[in-house]
Amino acid sequence: MILEYLQEWSYFAVFFLSAIPWVESAAVVVLAIAFGLSPIPSTILAFAGNWLVVVIVVLLFDRWQEWRNRKRAEKGIQKEDNKKRARAHGIFVKYGLPGLALLGPLLIGTEIAAAFAMIFKAPRKNVLTWMTVSLALWTILFATATYYGFNILG
Repeated sequence: MILEYLQEWSYFAVFFLSAIPWVESAAVVVLAIAFGLSPIPSTILAFAGNWLVVVIVVLLFDRWQEWRNRKRAEKGIQKEDNKKRARAHGIFVKYGLPGLALLGPLLIGTEIAAAFAMIFKAPRKNVLTWMTVSLALWTILFATATYYGFNILG
């Protein structure tokens, strides 16, 4: 009974860990399966947690951008370039939104990739579509590899 109760809470942990920015669903699902949780619910919950944050980033991006620009203007700070921005822009220019969405989770993180897509003026609907496809692909791929990897070893 206690083990069932703990396992139930473990599934909530999978969802909430995936919803933490910069914690990718692919990593969380690997840990969940490694700790003995069922692969299908773990995959669904890891995807849902990470996807929820991406949706929030995309939907609230304009408000955040306005707030950030206003604060920078008040402080007299100019726009700075950084390595992640340069890498994301290079991917975006070379491969477009699909490339950024598919490579972003591996190179810069899902939420950051979604934010950069919005910075580069990609349409909101397209960003959500491609980020959803990317998240589903990577989460399922890592879950499948982990599940079958452990079955081969065990």
